[in-house]
Amino acid sequence: MNLDQIIPWERYGFIAELVNRLENVSPQLGKTALQKLVYLLQEIFGVDAGYDFKLYTYGPFTSQLLQDLDQVDALHGVNVELVESALGGYNISSGEKYREIRDRAKDYLNEKKVKGGIDKLITEFGHLWAKELELRATIVYAVKNNKDLYEQDDLVNMIHEIKPRFNKVFIGQVINELKAKNYITLKQ
Repeated sequence: MNLDQIIPWERYGFIAELVNRLENVSPQLGKTALQKLVYLLQEIFGVDAGYDFKLYTYGPFTSQLLQDLDQVDALHGVNVELVESALGGYNISSGEKYREIRDRAKDYLNEKKVKGGIDKLITEFGHLWAKELELRATIVYAVKNNKDLYEQDDLVNMIHEIKPRFNKVFIGQVINELKAKNYITLKQ
């Protein structure tokens, strides 16, 4: 059996490419931010990166992405380092073998939808902190998984129950931002 046939090089190359592209854009690209960015890429920009997300404490999450990130780190396609500061968390940067890992997925990464989706993701969301991404991803998740939401107030209340550390006014502003860009739609 050829090992290259069972290793998900498209996902590994995708992670390496996304990390590389976000390196000088993201204020702190950690594990939480990466989770939310990949979720938004799939749900808003329609890029199938191969992950199935569920709602957890910090919003949409998939353990498969963390497992893949660990593998890409072990292959030196990225560096995952613990941040020892008041902010804590992790910092993910490009590894010494970034290009080699990326090249194994070049056909996938060069697809128009994938390349365009990554470009849009970085422009729209790459500059945001993890907590800002967490709120946006949670809103998108709630709308996607509650097709009968009619009123914005209902969505604000739902998100506030899930994320009480965000006040309702701010949640409403972010919902309006996402609606204005046609990233979410509430039923009329």
